[in-house]
Amino acid sequence: MVRVIAGTCRGRKLKTLDSDATKPTLDRVKEAMFSMIFDIIPGAAVFDMFSGNGSLGIEALSRGAERCFFCDISGDCCKIIKDNLAALDLTERAKVIKGDFSEGISAMAREKVKAGILLLDPPYRKGLVEQALSSKEMRRICSSGDDDVFPPGRTVAVCEHAREDELPDKIGGFAKIKTRSYGTVSVTLYEYAGE
Repeated sequence: MVRVIAGTCRGRKLKTLDSDATKPTLDRVKEAMFSMIFDIIPGAAVFDMFSGNGSLGIEALSRGAERCFFCDISGDCCKIIKDNLAALDLTERAKVIKGDFSEGISAMAREKVKAGILLLDPPYRKGLVEQALSSKEMRRICSSGDDDVFPPGRTVAVCEHAREDELPDKIGGFAKIKTRSYGTVSVTLYEYAGE
Protein backbone atom coordinates (compact mmCIF):
# COMPACT_ATOMS: atom_id res chain seq x y z
CA MET A 1 0.00 0.00 0.00
CA VAL A 2 1.30 3.45 -0.95
CA ARG A 3 0.27 6.30 1.30
CA VAL A 4 1.13 9.89 2.15
CA ILE A 5 3.30 9.83 5.26
CA ALA A 6 3.18 13.43 6.55
CA GLY A 7 1.44 16.78 6.24
CA THR A 8 -2.15 17.70 5.46
CA CYS A 9 -2.82 14.44 3.57
CA ARG A 10 -1.06 12.18 6.07
CA GLY A 11 -2.27 8.57 6.04
CA ARG A 12 -4.25 8.91 2.81
CA LYS A 13 -3.87 5.99 0.41
CA LEU A 14 -2.74 6.49 -3.17
CA LYS A 15 -3.73 4.52 -6.23
CA THR A 16 -0.89 2.74 -7.99
CA LEU A 17 -0.41 1.20 -11.40
CA ASP A 18 -0.81 -2.57 -11.29
CA SER A 19 2.39 -3.18 -13.21
CA ASP A 20 6.05 -4.07 -12.77
CA ALA A 21 6.91 -0.94 -14.76
CA THR A 22 6.75 1.25 -11.64
CA LYS A 23 8.37 0.84 -8.21
CA PRO A 24 6.75 2.88 -5.44
CA THR A 25 9.21 4.46 -3.02
CA LEU A 26 9.29 2.75 0.38
CA ASP A 27 8.04 4.85 3.30
CA ARG A 28 11.42 4.88 5.07
CA VAL A 29 13.17 6.01 1.88
CA LYS A 30 10.50 8.64 1.23
CA GLU A 31 10.89 9.92 4.80
CA ALA A 32 14.68 10.09 4.32
CA MET A 33 14.27 12.04 1.08
CA PHE A 34 12.00 14.62 2.66
CA SER A 35 13.99 14.94 5.88
CA MET A 36 16.91 16.15 3.72
CA ILE A 37 14.87 19.10 2.43
CA PHE A 38 12.19 19.72 5.09
CA ASP A 39 13.22 23.36 5.56
CA ILE A 40 12.74 24.37 1.92
CA ILE A 41 9.48 22.55 1.15
CA PRO A 42 6.98 25.20 2.39
CA GLY A 43 6.06 27.44 -0.53
CA ALA A 44 8.36 25.68 -3.00
CA ALA A 45 7.70 24.92 -6.63
CA VAL A 46 8.45 21.21 -7.20
CA PHE A 47 9.20 19.19 -10.33
CA ASP A 48 8.49 15.46 -9.88
CA MET A 49 10.20 13.77 -12.84
CA PHE A 50 9.54 10.11 -13.62
CA SER A 51 6.43 10.53 -11.44
CA GLY A 52 4.89 7.03 -11.52
CA ASN A 53 1.77 7.37 -9.35
CA GLY A 54 2.84 10.83 -8.16
CA SER A 55 3.57 9.87 -4.57
CA LEU A 56 6.72 12.01 -4.22
CA GLY A 57 5.18 15.18 -5.61
CA ILE A 58 2.00 14.59 -3.61
CA GLU A 59 4.11 14.16 -0.48
CA ALA A 60 5.72 17.54 -1.21
CA LEU A 61 2.30 19.19 -1.67
CA SER A 62 1.05 17.60 1.55
CA ARG A 63 4.08 19.04 3.36
CA GLY A 64 3.44 22.57 2.15
CA ALA A 65 4.90 22.94 -1.34
CA GLU A 66 3.04 25.62 -3.28
CA ARG A 67 2.91 23.86 -6.63
CA CYS A 68 4.09 20.66 -8.30
CA PHE A 69 4.67 19.75 -11.92
CA PHE A 70 4.38 15.98 -12.48
CA CYS A 71 5.94 14.35 -15.53
CA ASP A 72 5.78 10.77 -16.78
CA ILE A 73 5.98 9.18 -20.23
CA SER A 74 3.19 6.73 -19.40
CA GLY A 75 -0.36 7.80 -20.12
CA ASP A 76 -1.60 5.27 -17.55
CA CYS A 77 0.64 6.82 -14.88
CA CYS A 78 -0.56 10.32 -15.77
CA LYS A 79 -4.18 9.19 -15.34
CA ILE A 80 -3.41 7.71 -11.90
CA ILE A 81 -1.59 10.90 -10.86
CA LYS A 82 -4.65 12.94 -11.84
CA ASP A 83 -6.94 10.53 -9.94
CA ASN A 84 -4.74 10.78 -6.82
CA LEU A 85 -4.61 14.57 -7.01
CA ALA A 86 -8.39 14.77 -7.39
CA ALA A 87 -9.00 12.40 -4.45
CA LEU A 88 -6.78 14.57 -2.22
CA ASP A 89 -8.16 17.88 -3.52
CA LEU A 90 -4.73 18.94 -4.81
CA THR A 91 -5.55 19.38 -8.50
CA GLU A 92 -5.43 23.21 -8.38
CA ARG A 93 -1.81 23.13 -7.15
CA ALA A 94 -0.58 20.68 -9.76
CA LYS A 95 0.10 20.22 -13.45
CA VAL A 96 0.52 16.77 -15.04
CA ILE A 97 2.62 16.48 -18.20
CA LYS A 98 2.71 13.34 -20.32
CA GLY A 99 6.22 13.12 -21.72
CA ASP A 100 9.85 12.93 -20.74
CA PHE A 101 11.65 15.31 -18.39
CA SER A 102 12.48 17.77 -21.19
CA GLU A 103 8.76 18.29 -21.83
CA GLY A 104 8.25 18.93 -18.13
CA ILE A 105 11.09 21.48 -18.17
CA SER A 106 9.47 23.21 -21.15
CA ALA A 107 6.10 23.36 -19.37
CA MET A 108 7.68 24.98 -16.30
CA ALA A 109 9.73 27.40 -18.40
CA ARG A 110 6.63 28.49 -20.36
CA GLU A 111 4.98 29.41 -17.06
CA LYS A 112 8.20 31.11 -15.89
CA VAL A 113 8.42 28.88 -12.81
CA LYS A 114 11.76 28.16 -11.16
CA ALA A 115 11.89 24.83 -9.33
CA GLY A 116 13.04 24.87 -5.74
CA ILE A 117 12.96 21.08 -5.55
CA LEU A 118 13.54 18.44 -8.22
CA LEU A 119 12.42 14.91 -7.30
CA LEU A 120 13.97 12.09 -9.31
CA ASP A 121 13.06 8.43 -8.90
CA PRO A 122 13.67 7.00 -12.37
CA PRO A 123 14.05 3.34 -13.33
CA TYR A 124 17.34 2.17 -11.84
CA ARG A 125 20.58 1.50 -13.71
CA LYS A 126 19.67 3.42 -16.86
CA GLY A 127 21.69 6.60 -16.25
CA LEU A 128 18.51 8.70 -16.15
CA VAL A 129 19.51 10.84 -13.14
CA GLU A 130 22.69 11.89 -14.95
CA GLN A 131 20.82 12.41 -18.21
CA ALA A 132 18.17 14.62 -16.62
CA LEU A 133 20.43 16.75 -14.42
CA SER A 134 23.01 17.30 -17.18
CA SER A 135 20.36 18.40 -19.69
CA LYS A 136 21.21 21.81 -21.15
CA GLU A 137 17.54 22.75 -20.73
CA MET A 138 17.68 22.22 -16.96
CA ARG A 139 19.15 25.67 -16.32
CA ARG A 140 15.87 27.18 -17.60
CA ILE A 141 14.09 26.14 -14.38
CA CYS A 142 16.93 26.20 -11.82
CA SER A 143 18.18 28.92 -9.49
CA SER A 144 21.52 29.11 -7.71
CA GLY A 145 20.33 31.53 -5.04
CA ASP A 146 22.13 34.53 -6.53
CA ASP A 147 19.76 34.85 -9.47
CA ASP A 148 17.07 37.49 -9.68
CA VAL A 149 14.23 35.02 -10.14
CA PHE A 150 10.83 34.24 -8.73
CA PRO A 151 10.48 32.44 -6.51
CA PRO A 152 13.85 33.45 -5.08
CA GLY A 153 16.12 30.80 -3.66
CA ARG A 154 18.04 27.76 -4.74
CA THR A 155 17.29 24.54 -6.53
CA VAL A 156 18.02 21.16 -4.99
CA ALA A 157 17.63 17.73 -6.57
CA VAL A 158 16.74 14.69 -4.47
CA CYS A 159 17.59 11.50 -6.34
CA GLU A 160 16.64 7.93 -5.48
CA HIS A 161 18.85 5.27 -7.07
CA ALA A 162 20.21 1.78 -6.61
CA ARG A 163 22.87 1.64 -3.88
CA GLU A 164 25.48 0.18 -6.25
CA ASP A 165 25.02 3.10 -8.66
CA GLU A 166 27.24 5.73 -7.07
CA LEU A 167 26.41 9.08 -8.62
CA PRO A 168 29.19 11.53 -9.55
CA ASP A 169 30.14 14.55 -7.42
CA LYS A 170 29.05 16.91 -10.20
CA ILE A 171 26.40 16.54 -12.88
CA GLY A 172 25.91 19.52 -15.18
CA GLY A 173 25.39 22.54 -12.92
CA PHE A 174 24.66 20.37 -9.86
CA ALA A 175 27.09 19.58 -7.01
CA LYS A 176 26.58 16.62 -4.68
CA ILE A 177 25.81 17.51 -1.07
CA LYS A 178 25.38 14.06 0.47
CA THR A 179 24.28 10.47 -0.07
CA ARG A 180 22.47 8.21 2.39
CA SER A 181 21.82 4.49 1.89
CA TYR A 182 18.85 2.41 3.06
CA GLY A 183 19.27 -1.28 2.24
CA THR A 184 19.54 -1.63 -1.53
CA VAL A 185 18.49 1.99 -2.17
CA SER A 186 20.42 5.26 -1.87
CA VAL A 187 19.25 8.86 -1.84
CA THR A 188 21.61 11.57 -3.12
CA LEU A 189 21.06 15.29 -2.64
CA TYR A 190 22.43 17.80 -5.14
CA GLU A 191 22.32 21.59 -5.21
CA TYR A 192 22.34 23.66 -8.36
CA ALA A 193 25.40 25.90 -8.50
CA GLY A 194 24.97 27.17 -12.06
CA GLU A 195 26.82 26.33 -15.25
